[in-house]
Amino acid sequence: MPFARAGSVRIFYRLTGRADAPPLVMQRGLARSHRYWLGIENLFAEHFRVVLMDNRGVGQSDVPPPPYSTAQMASDVVAVMDHAGIEKAHFFGLSLGGMIGQWLAIRHAHRVKRLVLGATMAGGPGSKRIPLGAVYALLRCARLPMSEAMQATAPYTLHPSSIRRRPDIVRRWCEIAESERALHQPWGVVAQAVAGAIHNASRSVSRIRQPTLVITGDEDRLIPPENSYWLARRIPDAQMHVLPAAGHDFPTEYPEETFALIRRFLCGLGVKRP
Repeated sequence: MPFARAGSVRIFYRLTGRADAPPLVMQRGLARSHRYWLGIENLFAEHFRVVLMDNRGVGQSDVPPPPYSTAQMASDVVAVMDHAGIEKAHFFGLSLGGMIGQWLAIRHAHRVKRLVLGATMAGGPGSKRIPLGAVYALLRCARLPMSEAMQATAPYTLHPSSIRRRPDIVRRWCEIAESERALHQPWGVVAQAVAGAIHNASRSVSRIRQPTLVITGDEDRLIPPENSYWLARRIPDAQMHVLPAAGHDFPTEYPEETFALIRRFLCGLGVKRP
């Protein structure tokens, strides 16, 4: 199993896809290991050399003591790229992964080709904060076993129609959570949550020069879509796409549509504006 080292912290990652294809780093959000992509990575692997990684604090990566920061986790991405022998890659980050991607593009600009920011926010005074109901649900779930927390937070991460038509999603989440229970240390998830809460790249995102695509679900109940519009306005020449009837975890709800949209962008083709 490949592990990169970021200082004394081991970061787990996995490579899939053709070795000669353009590299693409995919990074998920709070409390989610790379296994939560639920197969969408296989679609990308037909066209890209895909790098899947577990952020510090979850999955098979180390769980160092807090504090964590999104800028620090961007440096973890660089450590993984160095270990994998990748000089420059496309990056797709979802939620907390999108916050990390902002700092990756700002502080390590020469390592990023094209940037995709999904269901995320810049933080700071211009952001619309997570609704109090969602914050309360997340705090309440901090005391629950991971599998129970997945069920309790599903209404905030998935669109109601997805919960009805795809009951397999939450079931698979619970199976992953149970299988990773031995690896789970609660302070890792808490430290990730704090890193997301204090994330503030609002004064720096205008320095992003990589071609950027911002994506949100139109009914994201966790990170309001207004944050994506804000990012798209501040990042020079960023493209924006809104997925209808989609919640926070839109790649899980609509994997084929998400793949087609991102592939088109990464190949340098235009994306229709909403």
